[in-house]
Amino acid sequence: MGYRFFFCLFFCLSSSAQAVMPPDFYARLAENSGVKAIARVADIEILEKNRRSTQKRVRFELIHSMGPPVGEVFYGTCFSVDYSWQQPGEGGTIYFYPVRGVLVFVTIAADGGSITSYTPITEKSAGLFVQNPERIRYGMGRAWLEEIP
Repeated sequence: MGYRFFFCLFFCLSSSAQAVMPPDFYARLAENSGVKAIARVADIEILEKNRRSTQKRVRFELIHSMGPPVGEVFYGTCFSVDYSWQQPGEGGTIYFYPVRGVLVFVTIAADGGSITSYTPITEKSAGLFVQNPERIRYGMGRAWLEEIP
């Protein structure tokens, strides 16, 4: 009986750990990221494809750093669901869909680490992000500028 209890406990704890987290959890990940930048997606490398998702390594070319200094080229990893045969599991993974050449505001845990937010922007909104960094707000995998009251 003892092993059944521990198996059940392990299964229940593992399942709850995979649940989607509240939006402010993802906001804190982005806020605490070591890389915050306006950048252009330079290249996308497929690291792995499996039945759940595609893992990608994205190379960014820096336009403007909004946080600690970062190199002219930096990297982040993410997951995408790119094929109809992929069935994402339950869990808190946010899927990103980088596109080569797109201008983005991106946050990454640390150079080469997980992308924590990815927001396609225009040249005009890039200028607004640079001019108003105190108004940047984060949600589930994206960022926006808070309106001025």
